[in-house]
Amino acid sequence: MDVLKRAFLYDTRKKGKSLTLFLLFVLITLFITISFSVLSATQAAATNLRETVGASFTLRGKPMELSTSGEDYAMQFVPIFQQDIDLIAGNTEIKAHNAQQSATATASSFIFPSGMPSGTISANTSSAWNRNFTSGVLTLAEGRHITQEDRHAALVSRELADENELQIGSELSFKDPAATVEIIGIYESDPSMEFDADTIFTDHNTLWALTESEAGTYSGRVDFFVTDPARLEAVMEQIKRDAPLPWEDYTLQADTAEYDAIAYQLSTIERLTTLLIVSAITVSVIVLFLILAMRIRGRVHEVGVLLAVGVAKRHIIAQFLVEATAILLLAFLFSCPASYFAVVQIGAFLRDIVGAVSVDFPAWRLLLQYGMEVLIVIAGVMIAAYPIFKLHPKEILSKMS
Repeated sequence: MDVLKRAFLYDTRKKGKSLTLFLLFVLITLFITISFSVLSATQAAATNLRETVGASFTLRGKPMELSTSGEDYAMQFVPIFQQDIDLIAGNTEIKAHNAQQSATATASSFIFPSGMPSGTISANTSSAWNRNFTSGVLTLAEGRHITQEDRHAALVSRELADENELQIGSELSFKDPAATVEIIGIYESDPSMEFDADTIFTDHNTLWALTESEAGTYSGRVDFFVTDPARLEAVMEQIKRDAPLPWEDYTLQADTAEYDAIAYQLSTIERLTTLLIVSAITVSVIVLFLILAMRIRGRVHEVGVLLAVGVAKRHIIAQFLVEATAILLLAFLFSCPASYFAVVQIGAFLRDIVGAVSVDFPAWRLLLQYGMEVLIVIAGVMIAAYPIFKLHPKEILSKMS
């Protein structure tokens, strides 16, 4: 009677033991597949969150001199030039940037909500990346944000629009010097936060016209937003090393306030998820080894008989291996569709909780997992059988008696 036939007969004859081992294999396989899929989804969600959360550094010119106009004093800063901004923004790890500078402008065809004749003009490369919008202090209620391609465009507050009966497409005029802008968006402020409703967001061309400044120069700040907040310091060091700016005239300041607020929670979640999976897999492997040991060590009588009739030890071990791996392969056939269904349901559940998240079920990882399980089962059988097969046939027969 060959090895395969003996293995088949044992598995089919000992239905209770075979079913117990089958269910154990199925549960372990399902658990490992689902656990690694959830871990992959957790890591992907953390990566997406890191990319979504704002982390940036700010480029500023250092103070240069004080200028006076009558009794008014203004601090002058080293200007930032467009070519330097483009050079830094060209870094592959920077996803967006926003140059911001402000000035005071006098209303001509409208009234500021405060009743003052002048108000603040905030020029932006991309108003969507202005700190007030990214922090949630302001939200865009109508229209769209200002982009780098816009010329003489403006975002106004709801208060200013209502005061002057303005809407998207209306025009605002300034004087001394004269300039006209078109309203492309209306913003609203968080009632719990203080914000000057007189503020009008514009593009830089409008500010240069109102201040009669040289185009392509910036007197304020430039915020650069990185793709991965965890790489912020490294990106800043690379910028300082590679960008040929006179750094004695400029400062770079990191802003990780938003990322720092969630960084600890993200790392804690990933560590806990990994720890739970490792602990559970370790316990599963130990239980599997114990079951295999009990299954094999309870067959001392059978081993003694087979040895007595001349069956080689290697053939007996091969029989044990075939018995276990055959049941394991059946468990794979059952658990594969079950795992896929479970992963799909878990993915839908996670999307309802945390939004867009992908729970992967790649074939290569599944095959790798199945291969590792086969190796673990083989190792378990060998370890469980070793105490029996290190004995001589006479010792085995004495134990039988």
